[in-house]
Amino acid sequence: MITREDIRYIPRLHKLIERDKEQLLYLREKATSIPSLEIHERVQTSPSNQSNKYVDAAVDLAREIADKEDELAELQMKASEFIETVDDDLTRKVLRMRYIKCYTWETTGELLGYVPRWIMRLEAEAIKDL
Repeated sequence: MITREDIRYIPRLHKLIERDKEQLLYLREKATSIPSLEIHERVQTSPSNQSNKYVDAAVDLAREIADKEDELAELQMKASEFIETVDDDLTRKVLRMRYIKCYTWETTGELLGYVPRWIMRLEAEAIKDL
């Protein structure tokens, strides 16, 4: 079973992953600005080489992203199990949009035709007993 803290962590974790992916793109661009450099594993050369620092950082960040994605998938699976127990169709839609698709309050409200504040109240009522 999922806890209220875990379910509310899902959107934040999703944002962290997206931010890290943007940072990874930047690091890969910096690392590959030197021709013939692959970034699939750490480079074992002198630490003074700037491109090696980018490669090392990219490899580490890619591993962190993979770990976070695994954690997110596990939390979303637990959230999905909880969502299926909710009786109200609208509430299930809100919870799916928020915690499985990771939509913002604004996007969820817009897609369903409600103001974000009402969507937040509906969600709070649904998870209050977790």
